Amino acid sequence: MSKQKLRAIYKQLTEKIEVSRETALFEIKELKADLNELQRHLSGRKKTTDVQPDDILRSAYEITYKMREMQKREEILAELECVAAETEAEEYLNSRGAKLLNRPIGWHFQTSKERILLHESNVVTAAAELRKLLGAGKRLKRTTKKKK
Repeated sequence: MSKQKLRAIYKQLTEKIEVSRETALFEIKELKADLNELQRHLSGRKKTTDVQPDDILRSAYEITYKMREMQKREEILAELECVAAETEAEEYLNSRGAKLLNRPIGWHFQTSKERILLHESNVVTAAAELRKLLGAGKRLKRTTKKKK
């Protein structure tokens, strides 16, 4: 999947999460107003009220529904971010010449001087270790062409 499609999916998920959050906040405010009016009515400070018991239940159910919806979408977004990070890390490891071997298990990176075993189970931490090593100067040296 292209990065453009992934960004569109991320954007759509975050927009839907934000809409659900705003709807839940609106329902909370409405429920709070209804409960305050009902409290004034039941304590005797207000003689009549137009609050319906079904309004209170509907608001509570709507808040619950929106919260579940937000949680599901946030879980999906977190999983997508995790998969995207793993794929990017695996591409990085492969582009730098690291290989996933069975014995000893893990990602292996070989320089001209030494062989390095990176993190064995997590692709993202293996890529982070390789980035740190390459940033520290453990790069393969390229031979420079002499000018004539």
